[in-house]
Amino acid sequence: MYLSSLCIRNFRCFDDSEHIIPFNSGLTVLIGENDSGKSAILDAIRIVLGTTDYSWIRIETSDFHNEDTSQEITILCKFSDLSSDEEAAFLECLTYENTGTAVASHLYLHWKCRYSSSFIPPRPISSLSTGKNGNGPALSPASRELLRVTYLKALRDAYSDMQSGKHSRLSQIIHNIPQLTEGENEYQNEMDLEKLSLVGISNLSNSLLEKHPALQAVNKGLTDIMNEQMLLKGDSVQTRFEVAGSHANDLQKLISLLEKLDLAIDKTSGMMQGKVGLGTSNIMSMACELLLHKEAETVKRSSFLLIEEPEAHVHAQRQLKLIQSLEEGAETHRQQIILTTHSPLLASVVKLKNIVLLRHGNAFPMGDEYTMLEESDYKYLERYLDATKANLFFARSVVIVEGPGEALLLPTLAKLMRRSFTNFGTSLVDVRGVGLRRYARIFQRANSGILLGIKVACITDRDIMPDCAPAICLDEKYSDSANWPKNRRWSVESDFSPEQLSEHLKKLTARADGQDVKTFVSGHWTLEYDLAYSGLPSAAMKQPLVAAIVKAHFEKDWETRQAEIIAELDQFQDDKTRASHFYSFFTHYGVSKAEFAQVLASELEIRFAEKPDDLRTALPKYLVDAIEYVTGE
Repeated sequence: MYLSSLCIRNFRCFDDSEHIIPFNSGLTVLIGENDSGKSAILDAIRIVLGTTDYSWIRIETSDFHNEDTSQEITILCKFSDLSSDEEAAFLECLTYENTGTAVASHLYLHWKCRYSSSFIPPRPISSLSTGKNGNGPALSPASRELLRVTYLKALRDAYSDMQSGKHSRLSQIIHNIPQLTEGENEYQNEMDLEKLSLVGISNLSNSLLEKHPALQAVNKGLTDIMNEQMLLKGDSVQTRFEVAGSHANDLQKLISLLEKLDLAIDKTSGMMQGKVGLGTSNIMSMACELLLHKEAETVKRSSFLLIEEPEAHVHAQRQLKLIQSLEEGAETHRQQIILTTHSPLLASVVKLKNIVLLRHGNAFPMGDEYTMLEESDYKYLERYLDATKANLFFARSVVIVEGPGEALLLPTLAKLMRRSFTNFGTSLVDVRGVGLRRYARIFQRANSGILLGIKVACITDRDIMPDCAPAICLDEKYSDSANWPKNRRWSVESDFSPEQLSEHLKKLTARADGQDVKTFVSGHWTLEYDLAYSGLPSAAMKQPLVAAIVKAHFEKDWETRQAEIIAELDQFQDDKTRASHFYSFFTHYGVSKAEFAQVLASELEIRFAEKPDDLRTALPKYLVDAIEYVTGE
């Protein structure tokens, strides 16, 4: 049995329309920016199902959407894939639905809450019913216990949870281990102590404490003082020490004993010294909760675990180990885990199909039935969607580029244009020349009527040389087109008629375009060529372009080299020839495009810090359009 979907209305950020959040039978990871609804979803589940620590959630006016208490909060939980034992436990409350090939049983729970003004002061009144339409009988107390979830809140005091005390979480977890009641409850002479149960240990401890010689002597002294100094003749009182709880029932004795336990790190068996840190405490706390779920698996009972931000205080390598273990455990056992995260690292290692993206109270599952991704796309992205790229799940807009040049330069261009990617919540993803289409499809929905609302700009090269470029950038013998190789891998402008060029551009954009994804193609050849083509005619832009080439290639005499290159470029009157000679530094002299972009970004910050309009006119139009698209309102 697992929670297959949740429908929420009028709860916190969820308005009065039906917000349906589907869940996987194993692991589901809720991802989104702050206030997107992640915590509200977990709290909604807790409210309906209850928790294993029996914590109580009070409904406040702030829990109503826009604090409109005239509306009714409704939360609908649907459970699927019930085992035969679970069907028997919920028999009177089940709904049977035809799936096409068979009839499947489901459990629906309807929770409703209204704010009643007939009480003074006004208070929330809630109800819980079953059935698809909410007209079924209420759950019995015994069956409700089967649905309780374990909840680990964000930034919890995990250290305190593992300490002794009345109603400690540690004692609650251990109490559910069935082996605790095994053994003898009463000690017999010469008995092996290991044969005692925990209740037997409690009884023996109480007995030894009461009969300890020192305490017996104290007790005799108290009796003598009372009888000899305080009581009248003929009065006689005999006192004795009695251990609190020694006459309690076995269950109370067991609980009392467990509440004395702390969970600590054995410092003699490792490198840790002193009090453990927050991260290790967090791991210990989660280990205890997973132990509880392991016991549920032993008796073949479904279990539910909710975790908010498991990455809190945990360093990167432990995060990876944790999420992979949770995912594996959820897939192999009857264990459903729903967690929230802000960590790109966790998002990068979770299977894409297990992710649900939340935006403005709307849920967008990443399963294959909801996106435009194909099965091969999922396999590809699971291999290459690393932590540096997974930040796209948390972005308000995304720029996808195919090389380090764009990745290093675009953030600076956007900042100088007064459209900082940081300020606009824009993530930049470098797919290293391949996979642009696959990454773009993450943001395209199978149902085009429900869009993510995330603008995605895909920036790609046109990869068509001007006719003069082969001779300048490749080999002088190519000055005569008759010498061009017949099976060449490069294209020139003369290869295309206007109609063919239009068709070529359509193919480039069709790879990724659709919905809020838009492709921006370079105006001529590559990023570096187009920067030179648009920028060299401008005196303000020529200086940083040439300075970037010089500093990326030469180790000294920068000013002299810069003057020489500018003089050389000024000899050409044709923009294409001039830009091709500029680009030849990458093909003939091995100038690094990444280093060029990095230096150019620094040069532009010096020269255009207060001149956004001048920079915009000197840049290739496709770059300006892409930046304005993802940072537009």
